[in-house]
Amino acid sequence: MNKQLSIIRHAKSDWSAGCRDFDRTLNNRGYNDAKLIGNYLHTSHQQFDRVFCSTANRAKLTLQQLNASLNLPTKHFQFEQSLYLASLTHLVSFIEKISDQYHHAALIAHNPGLTDLCNFLTGDQLANLPTCGVYTIQCCIDDWKAIGFESGIMKSLITPRILKGN
Repeated sequence: MNKQLSIIRHAKSDWSAGCRDFDRTLNNRGYNDAKLIGNYLHTSHQQFDRVFCSTANRAKLTLQQLNASLNLPTKHFQFEQSLYLASLTHLVSFIEKISDQYHHAALIAHNPGLTDLCNFLTGDQLANLPTCGVYTIQCCIDDWKAIGFESGIMKSLITPRILKGN
């Protein structure tokens, strides 16, 4: 069975709080965008077998807002320090270690690594995965260990801007 990977960039964060980058929260737009994306994922019947999320505050808050609509059990969540500002190389290595019991996995993390990952896995030329963007890839593999260059095709790209129509 082919695998599916949804790559989700955290929602828009608040730079005004004067705290460490890791501790930044979401701003009002970020909260609203994450709720909007969560509603879309719910109505389009997106169900993740496992969600791997950076431990940065803004990533965890994004997952919390998405899950207000998705209602996934928290046992589906795995928080990973190593996803904080992870490079392409690290992200690929991380995906290779996902258990094959999961057919649709989601990563919630940060740029520039996520944009690089989208382009690497599909051969796409995406300039920037926007905040709260969801880039879903149909991976032409049966085993996560086989993930690699152009091993998938873009199934969808959803962003708050697309859903708002601007």
